[in-house]
Amino acid sequence: MIEHLKLDNVGPAPAMALDFASRINLVTGDNGLGKSFLLDVVWWALTGRWPKEVNRRMTSGHPARPHDAAAPATILAHLRGRTRFAPFSAIYERRDQSWKRRPGRPAIPGIVVYAHADGSLESTG
Repeated sequence: MIEHLKLDNVGPAPAMALDFASRINLVTGDNGLGKSFLLDVVWWALTGRWPKEVNRRMTSGHPARPHDAAAPATILAHLRGRTRFAPFSAIYERRDQSWKRRPGRPAIPGIVVYAHADGSLESTG
């Protein structure tokens, strides 16, 4: 489960931070504000793959990019499994144009389901 997400210089805003409730979270807003983007980042933090890497037919789910290409970009998350807490962090490497995170399996592997507005589902685990 993800408890906290903090983005600095990532995506549509210079900074974002969210604290998630333990059971249900509702994110609302007008089109283009970053709701799906937040889901994409959470998916990546939990699984290690961007949604577009799982399903090439998707029109969204691309790797996140910095808001300001000249400034450092970071993704921080607090993940909790049944028995342990696992901090997650990643930095954007401008030279490689990719995110660097600890190699290997995600800290708390599990099943993640991504529901699309068209009714289709993606899952990984």
